[in-house]
Amino acid sequence: MWIYRSLLALIGGSCLVVLSATLTRTAASVAPLTAAASPAPEPCAVPPAPAPCPDAAAERCLDQAIELFRTDRICWLEMAIWQKAQLPGFVYEADGSYHLAPGQRFRLEMHTHLTEGEGTMLAVSDGRELWRAERSGQGAWQNVTHVNLSEVFAVMNGPAGQQLREEFLQRPHFQGMTPLLRNLRSRLVWARAELLRLSSGERIHLTGVWSKEEARKRVAPNQPWLAALPRQCHLYLDARSYWPQRVEWWGPTTADGPDRLLVQMEFRNPVFNHPLPPQTCARLFVFHPGAATIEDETATITAEMAKRASELVAQRSER
Repeated sequence: MWIYRSLLALIGGSCLVVLSATLTRTAASVAPLTAAASPAPEPCAVPPAPAPCPDAAAERCLDQAIELFRTDRICWLEMAIWQKAQLPGFVYEADGSYHLAPGQRFRLEMHTHLTEGEGTMLAVSDGRELWRAERSGQGAWQNVTHVNLSEVFAVMNGPAGQQLREEFLQRPHFQGMTPLLRNLRSRLVWARAELLRLSSGERIHLTGVWSKEEARKRVAPNQPWLAALPRQCHLYLDARSYWPQRVEWWGPTTADGPDRLLVQMEFRNPVFNHPLPPQTCARLFVFHPGAATIEDETATITAEMAKRASELVAQRSER
């Protein structure tokens, strides 16, 4: 499982989260809305990674998606998630669901399918407490962590409070697809865009690569590209709604070999701005750890936020 977590850290947590009438470009703030999700077919080969030169059309498409799915437009969200990783010596598949509600409430539940068995990874917030936990099969919860969000948010009352709160909520899960899209936009150079006309509808296919600077951080100059290290990202948007239906990470499985599909994610059957009944919310946005040992991370996160607040205040004073 360490390979899985390391890869997710590298690609920015984009295996999160993370979406049938159609969501239009100008009506994303109207509730309720749904969008059909028919992912692009999985390719069996991929062209060589393009040069890290920004393509204006690709950047405009991604910016449009970010604008349409802003958190002030999508405050309720339901979707199914599917993932698959094919790495040297490690293959796994997972499926699950994501629910987002106002008030920093969310639930991300993924069920992993490995050769040695099945497991569950859960992250859930009721707006006051944040829990993360794992378990094998139907066994007891393990690796349970807890954060008292009220204490964390209390640190954000100073002059840098608003910016600090925005940064904190950009962490995965709190804001639906926004963190994923912004992360992809900022960390990669979007170098290619094409329109795919499929029987299920039109799709926008965007290709992103690391900048020269980011590539040098991962592989030293004149050294072969490392096995299982993603080299390019392929993002498929619905051409009408701009919903990110599928994300793929490609890279070699042997040092400097041809790129192959390493990780793929699909965000299926999204439902936008459809409020859930109170009884459903009471069931979804709660966690019962049972007899599990709980690691409380509140003090660590609070100290991290306090330090960041001091940095932001210092930066403002230097301007």
